[in-house]
Amino acid sequence: MDEWVPVDLIHLSDGRNVSLVLRTIERHEARRAQVRAECLVTTDFVDARLQTNIWLDHLDEWEEALRGLSAGRDASWPHGSRGLELYFHPHETGWLSISVHDPDRLTVALGLEPTADWIDEHEANLQRLRHACGES
Repeated sequence: MDEWVPVDLIHLSDGRNVSLVLRTIERHEARRAQVRAECLVTTDFVDARLQTNIWLDHLDEWEEALRGLSAGRDASWPHGSRGLELYFHPHETGWLSISVHDPDRLTVALGLEPTADWIDEHEANLQRLRHACGES
C-alpha cells in the first residue's frame, strides 16, 4: 500500500504571518462520503486549529468557486454547510479578503496577497485530493 501523504486542499499564505490551510489529516476510507481534515488559521492575533470534514460531494462546488475567483468574483464554500464555511473576496489590487466561519467555535477575517498563480495551485490541489480519494 502506498504511503499516505496529507493533501492541502487550500494553502494560502502571505509568506509572513497570515495563512489559511485546509488539510486532510487521515487517509480517505472507501465508501465514506468525507475525509477528516483540519483548518489552520494564522494571523498576528489568531492561531487556530479547527477539526472538520471535507465532504467529497462539495469538491465540485470548490471547483466552481475557484472559477469564480479567477474571474474576480466573490465565492463562498461549501454552500449550505452546517460546519466550517469560507468566504473569499478578491480585490482588484490582488489582495484577498477571507472570512473563516465555524458556527460552534470561531469567526475570523483575514487578508493576504496570494501568489499570482494561486488559482492554478488550488486547482492542482483539488485534483490531488480527488485522486487521493479515488474520485478522478
